[in-house]
Amino acid sequence: MIDGVTFTLAPACDLLSLDLWEGDLPDLGLVRALRVEPTRWWLVDAGDRIAGIAAALGTRGAITPFGGGMVRATLTGPGWRDLLLVSGFFDTEDQGFGPGQVASTVIHHVPVRIAPLADDVCELFCPASLSATLADLWRDATIAGSPGG
Repeated sequence: MIDGVTFTLAPACDLLSLDLWEGDLPDLGLVRALRVEPTRWWLVDAGDRIAGIAAALGTRGAITPFGGGMVRATLTGPGWRDLLLVSGFFDTEDQGFGPGQVASTVIHHVPVRIAPLADDVCELFCPASLSATLADLWRDATIAGSPGG
């Protein structure tokens, strides 16, 4: 059983994919950018700023909304790293993996992107069609052994 971890799931409708073909990532204001591939970023909470971002990019890249097919899970508690080990393949003990970094892996056959926000909080993005699988897995891992669990 993993104590002290809670999770919430929410649609990630405000997620944009930005492909940059040349130059550096432009200043996007308060938009949080997660580098998920060498020339691709995911922009979190940016859905209402697509026109301004596209203008800042010009012809150096492209931006595409894709959050409608994704779910954002927020794991809160000091044991979030341990929870990700349940049916997961990820070195959760690397304390160097922290805010501003992103990891891609598979948890219980579900492809995920993991983005720590703090020592005790991380976000995880996964396909909406598979999010219930992770919710069931995590629920079982956090209530096993508890009364009625």
